Amino acid sequence: MQFVASSRTRILVFGLIGLQSGMIAALGMLVWLASASAWYRHTIWNVPNILASTFYGDSALRNGFSSMTVPGLALYLALYGLLGAFFGMAVRCRYRRLRVTLAAVAAALAWYYLSFGLIWNKLNPLVVLYTPDQPMLIGHIIYGALLGRYPVYLKHAEGEKSEVE
Repeated sequence: MQFVASSRTRILVFGLIGLQSGMIAALGMLVWLASASAWYRHTIWNVPNILASTFYGDSALRNGFSSMTVPGLALYLALYGLLGAFFGMAVRCRYRRLRVTLAAVAAALAWYYLSFGLIWNKLNPLVVLYTPDQPMLIGHIIYGALLGRYPVYLKHAEGEKSEVE
């Protein structure tokens, strides 16, 4: 890594690249969850509406897009973007791509079991109750696989950095 800045700045850069990876992976996971929801004959906004119930309670559980869906989407993107940022700060540029991908899938699965086993049970039990298990588990594997593209984004950032200097 050719960044000449302080170690705090470098960690921030790794976090920002991880945030980028996490947001792209979250969008990929959201596409999968929307497809799975349609397969189950639910609205494609099912998962964001379920997450919106954290703010609005039962009234957010609607059969379509509403003004309550937007905060659910924001919560979803914020959580998985931050997960990507923490992943980027933890991994930095130490490992090869296959190892990073495997670590990302493992981290995504750990987050799935932690969040649905502990966090959502305490914070908002409606999320655990109404979220379909298998599509969400597969969605986390997809998220991890896409988050594993972190080294590609890191390499791209290195290329832009060296072109600017």
